[in-house]
Amino acid sequence: MSSQTIGSDFTGGALLPNYVNGRLLAAEDLATGQASLLARDTRIGRAAGAGVVQGLWVTSGATTLTVAAGTGITPSGQPVAAARTITLPLALSATTTVDTAVFSRCSGGGTGSGVAAGAYLLTARPVQQRQGQVPLATSPDSTLSPGCAARWTAEGVEIRAIALPALTTVFGVDTTTDNLRNLTAHWCFGAEQLVNLPSYPFTFDPAYSGFDRLAPADLTDLDLPLAVFRWDGQSVADLDNWSARRRITTPDPVTSGWSATVADRRDADGQARFLQFQEQIDLIAAGGNARHTEATQHFGLLPPVGFLPAAFQNGTIAASKDVASAASAGRKLSASFTGSLFDPWTFFGGAATFGGVIDWSVADFALRQSWQLPPELTSFNSDERGIRLTFYWVRENLDAPETIPTYVVFMTDLPWRQGYGGTVTKAPEAADTPKDTAT
Repeated sequence: MSSQTIGSDFTGGALLPNYVNGRLLAAEDLATGQASLLARDTRIGRAAGAGVVQGLWVTSGATTLTVAAGTGITPSGQPVAAARTITLPLALSATTTVDTAVFSRCSGGGTGSGVAAGAYLLTARPVQQRQGQVPLATSPDSTLSPGCAARWTAEGVEIRAIALPALTTVFGVDTTTDNLRNLTAHWCFGAEQLVNLPSYPFTFDPAYSGFDRLAPADLTDLDLPLAVFRWDGQSVADLDNWSARRRITTPDPVTSGWSATVADRRDADGQARFLQFQEQIDLIAAGGNARHTEATQHFGLLPPVGFLPAAFQNGTIAASKDVASAASAGRKLSASFTGSLFDPWTFFGGAATFGGVIDWSVADFALRQSWQLPPELTSFNSDERGIRLTFYWVRENLDAPETIPTYVVFMTDLPWRQGYGGTVTKAPEAADTPKDTAT
């Protein structure tokens, strides 16, 4: 035998009652045992990582928020679950003291008050509530009624709204009513802090997101972020799940400045940034005015890779099979096109150029490499900075049946594109700035 024990430590370890016949168990013994098991579950939860497991999608009415049934894990490692859909009027409750001692006195709730106008982070947190009654045994030498105690400690979920700071600029872009949703999302993603990562990653602060700048007393490790919304005093606006919602994210054991470089959190944030953009694009398209939408109206920042449903006749482009004809077909915007499709030349303006046709494998690879790349500005001086975005048709989409809408993929000027093995058919220079012949 070549191994040997060189020490042991039981400080802070689980205390579980030793069940033997003849032992009298007190409430304190059972409470300690339950607390130990709950602490063990919490450690497992932290090992799995924080985030939404399933459900918990937030929707809104004019004056209500609705949280779908679902499950998540808080940063503290505790599970939070909504067994059914919860619809809430916009009235904040005073902070409820969470009762973590199962055999202790119940805690009280708070009173409601109206929500002040502003931007908020919506979170879910686990809570406990005493329910039912059970009689207590009478002491042998007592003549008084023993009374009763709560029968159950029920677990539930508490939905909280945490005020966010008023934003006037994000990433050097002034906020407007139209672009505030997009810029608030990038504030949440920490775009302004992450731009400094390449300058000196050795000591970069891993607490880079906007939420990291909220007071710890407001956003605690018991809170699971679900969505961001604005309330103008009369109705909900700019409800955005992906500004706050994250998949289960592997915990980060790195304690140095390299945490922001290697942590799974960066990938999860990048995926949420992509999904936030695509959801907002879908909402604009559903509004019926996508064809005339310019990126600068609604987006101060774009993800480094994204997809845009495009206003071209699929059959016309697919029949041409060559880039020049495809670019020409892209100019022929007909009045018969629906407002749910975008004109990419109108959308990007001077922020992007047309690059030709690429295989889906190239687009898919670019997307998966984009999670940790910085966002791109939609408005800038191209003479000073250069145009970094290029948009492409996707060959498999052009070859699809006419009933399938066309789309373009845009991507930043990635260094790997020159050497990647996928097919990129470049567009002629004349195709970069087509004229819109739509009536």
